[in-house]
Amino acid sequence: MQMKEKNVYLRGKVVHGRGIGKLVGSPTANLEVSTKDNIPMPGVYISSVFWNEKTYYSITHIGKRPTIDNDESISVEVHILNFNQDIYGENLLVRLYTKLREPQKFGDLSALLDQIRRDCIATRKFFGLNDSPLTLCMDIEKHRVSVENRDVFLSTKEFDILYFLARNRGEVFTKEQIYQAVWESDYLLDDSNIMAFIRKLRKKIEPNPDAPQYILTIWGIGYKFSDKL
Repeated sequence: MQMKEKNVYLRGKVVHGRGIGKLVGSPTANLEVSTKDNIPMPGVYISSVFWNEKTYYSITHIGKRPTIDNDESISVEVHILNFNQDIYGENLLVRLYTKLREPQKFGDLSALLDQIRRDCIATRKFFGLNDSPLTLCMDIEKHRVSVENRDVFLSTKEFDILYFLARNRGEVFTKEQIYQAVWESDYLLDDSNIMAFIRKLRKKIEPNPDAPQYILTIWGIGYKFSDKL
């Protein structure tokens, strides 16, 4: 759905939100729009952001947040692709190009995150961006992970599994071997639990969890960290 107007712009200041987007690995800039009259109908829009003399590609959500809370107020939240800078208090100029979908309520945050990733894929396709592999960095001392300069928040066990596979790049491990290496004890979990950890990891670090680039499944055996990156 193309915008009826040729150019729809929103100008405003980035203010503090609840930080839930950052917690689930998809941080957004909460925009306090200068003129409420300029806000278009609720929806999720492909957009761009002009800040600090540069243009960044983005997705903008306008409307209520039914998955997050019961707040009836309309918010404007901008997710800037591959961006990890502190812009609180900064003024942004957001341009809306086309409406991707209506706001909707998801069953849980995981389903919401899946949709955000699909929105990101659609946005990259809209702008003709290259889908080359992203850069994943791990800071062992600080227990931090970033993908394309964007911090990703992992649980302790998620981090340990990722680190174990990454430092043994290209080597295939069974679910039992992964458990024994990370939990340092006999195998007590069933296979579905290890699969659940891998699934959560992929949702947080992969550009497309359904076509992973980092953690690969070796059917009938287990998993490995790609040796081609």
